[in-house]
Amino acid sequence: MTVSAEDKFQAKYSEGYLADFKTLSFDDKNKKSLCQNTTHKYYNFDKIVKDRNYDMTPASPDALIFKNDKIYCVEFKNSIKRRVPAQGIKKKLEYGHQVLLEIFKELNLQIKEYKLIFCVVYKGFDETEKEKKKWKKIHDKISHKRIAKFDLEQYKPELYNDIFTNDVDFFRKQFIQKIDKELPC
Repeated sequence: MTVSAEDKFQAKYSEGYLADFKTLSFDDKNKKSLCQNTTHKYYNFDKIVKDRNYDMTPASPDALIFKNDKIYCVEFKNSIKRRVPAQGIKKKLEYGHQVLLEIFKELNLQIKEYKLIFCVVYKGFDETEKEKKKWKKIHDKISHKRIAKFDLEQYKPELYNDIFTNDVDFFRKQFIQKIDKELPC
């Protein structure tokens, strides 16, 4: 019987490396969490990377979510899209992939056997209900296109099989459905 990446991660990283969405999406600068769910636990990839004792800790996504043959690398940004620096996201995408490759090698896993999906979840608009309704109509028309923002399309398919960049409302309503219908943010 073949042992999955999730099983091997669970054996090595279950103690002290699992966290809920509220913790994973916490922004130290703003002292706020982007998500409020405290029920389900996922891998705190930032902590895994930090504890690997690099001379300089590389940038990495906040969370790893395993779902069958898919591994979601999720970066939470508690800021509206235009205030999220694209260069920082690119570093998290690149260095996070590099560390994941190292871990897979250590765990005797083949990364090519999995679909890697990078997700950037950022804060939605902070406006009145009337403005929200207006923007929601516009957002709904374009969100299905899954446009990768921050110039990340260049990393497909070499590093990641797919890339999603969208606000937390999209993450809650649409993307989470792909991972697990019972998974609230």
